[in-house]
Amino acid sequence: MIVKKIIILFIGCLLTLSSCNKAKSKSEESAVNPSETSSDGAGQVPGITDESEITFDADNYDFKEIKKGDKVTHEFKFTNTGKKPLVISEVRPSCGCTTPEYTKEPVFPGKKGFITVTFDSSNFDGAVLKTIAVSGNFKTKVIQFQAKIK
Repeated sequence: MIVKKIIILFIGCLLTLSSCNKAKSKSEESAVNPSETSSDGAGQVPGITDESEITFDADNYDFKEIKKGDKVTHEFKFTNTGKKPLVISEVRPSCGCTTPEYTKEPVFPGKKGFITVTFDSSNFDGAVLKTIAVSGNFKTKVIQFQAKIK
């Protein structure tokens, strides 16, 4: 009985993780990599540097148990722990079920910013784990959240 439940849970997790893959759009494929830009051009993101560093208060969050169809939101807070202004160029969730909003202006050393994610649980059942890649003029970081859909 327990083995059967574990197998069902495992299969459910696999289906959940693979169910929400999103194909890259042409605009995403042609997006400029921040490491290839310079700070000379207007509106361009400075190149990746060791002097820009993003540090999250917490890089994962558990929504715990939510009802299927709920839209839940969490704000990930971060601090620029580097020596140069930090600029986020892209916040890319692992699927279309998650909508991000984030600090668009440069975050100066020692200052805080945010990334707010809203998750739509309409197409899910059981355990869910989602990731969000955060890119800019710093080494890409991955934050994540999880939930149990009832």
